[in-house]
Amino acid sequence: MRTGYNEALALLGYVLGMVATSVLAEWARESGGESLSEVLLMCSLLFEVAFLFGLVRFFFQGLRWGGRLFARRWRTAASQAGPVSPGR
Repeated sequence: MRTGYNEALALLGYVLGMVATSVLAEWARESGGESLSEVLLMCSLLFEVAFLFGLVRFFFQGLRWGGRLFARRWRTAASQAGPVSPGR
């Protein structure tokens, strides 16, 4: 479970990075730093791409975790039902 917690923190960091770079890009544009504004805009786009890849990864880890949980419940239910005799 620790991995999921770290993934969620990484996603939060990406969101904070997107917000911070957007705010700083606006500030740089207002103060006349066009090149800095362009660089910060590219950083914001990279944060967005990283966020999307992180979200997809987080989603697939959730599916894998859910599949393991389903398999564990299925094995438990099958073992509680007992062995099936060939005559039935």
